[in-house]
Amino acid sequence: MSATAVDAVLLALIAWSITPAFASIPLYLSGFFTLPDAIFEAYSALTTTGATLAEPQDLPRIFILWRALLGWTGGYSTLVLATAVFAALDKDLPAIRRSALLTIRPDNVFSHLGVAARRIALIYALLTALVMIGLMFAGNDLFSATVLAMGGLSTTGTMPDLPAGAFSTFNLTVFWVVLAALCGSLNVSLFWDALRDKATIRDPDLIGLLALVIGTGLIFFIATGDDLIVHTANAALLVSTSGYHVGNDVFPVALLALFVIMIGGAAASTTGGVKVTRILMLWKRMGSELAVLADPSSVMPVSFRGRETKDRSLIAVWSYGLAFAAVLGLGAFVVALFDNAFEASFIATVSALANAGPVFDQVTGEELAWTSLSEKARTALIPVMILGRLEVIAALTAIWAIFLRR
Repeated sequence: MSATAVDAVLLALIAWSITPAFASIPLYLSGFFTLPDAIFEAYSALTTTGATLAEPQDLPRIFILWRALLGWTGGYSTLVLATAVFAALDKDLPAIRRSALLTIRPDNVFSHLGVAARRIALIYALLTALVMIGLMFAGNDLFSATVLAMGGLSTTGTMPDLPAGAFSTFNLTVFWVVLAALCGSLNVSLFWDALRDKATIRDPDLIGLLALVIGTGLIFFIATGDDLIVHTANAALLVSTSGYHVGNDVFPVALLALFVIMIGGAAASTTGGVKVTRILMLWKRMGSELAVLADPSSVMPVSFRGRETKDRSLIAVWSYGLAFAAVLGLGAFVVALFDNAFEASFIATVSALANAGPVFDQVTGEELAWTSLSEKARTALIPVMILGRLEVIAALTAIWAIFLRR
């Protein structure tokens, strides 16, 4: 039986829409959350958004572990989805690396899924174990190391109940969390291909992510003039959309922080956002257009990863950016309708769509800022989290397919 990319993303949309509802049952039965809040927590965790309504010190450890496990499972599911769907949707677009890990038949996206899922599970589990060991050597107990490793690699940002000041400065624990978040922000195929081809380190995704981290860290440093290492660590955590934060201060340039999470990490990673690959492609397209303006008789094709990019592929990238902006604007407008200030509504919607929930707390400077939104507003942001996790165009394609099949 064959299955197209649209079939697979339709199945994924249904799964992302239904599964978290069942995952919310233990949270609700515990008595710590109302039913709407339990549903919000479950969707937030499984979509790796990480928005939370309760501090870890106020919850039993089993709930914190449940959050981390949901986020970790959501991160793995995202990687498998990228293998099964996005590689097929991007068959004419060099946005996703062509690799043995992401080799599928466009007419049957499940043809390679079993093999790819096992390979991804091996990479994902191995990276998690290595980070856990590093965190334990840094002085954390097994529980805290497990939660931080899962939250970092899945870019969910799940926090255990750590001693006061554990994230106030750059230390060994923060180092391992940043490393885990950066691993989560990389294209999963890089880890597989790096075992056989050292040239993998020259991939545009790596270069783009490095430039984004360094540039953001420098701007933060210039704005405050202190602790470049902490600012660079926070820049890396923003790019990963994990939501972890080093230090007790809010981001020195809040608008830049929101801009960075909207870009996000690499394609086929656990991060949210538009993805740095698409930004790089549009950047190269802009350079080509400027060259043509300087010399109208010239022909400047755009190439990416050694392949010429067709105009229809670049149109698809522009379409994604416009769809992302449209969902962001509509989401902020709807949230603002529920008696919320537009500024808070916009920041919350950006955080939800980029799957970087804790950034809402960090930009506003409020603890548990999500509790300041009305219950209806939080519920309205659940579809935004799902759209961000599935990637907007893929999700809208599936929704459109539902109506077409009727």
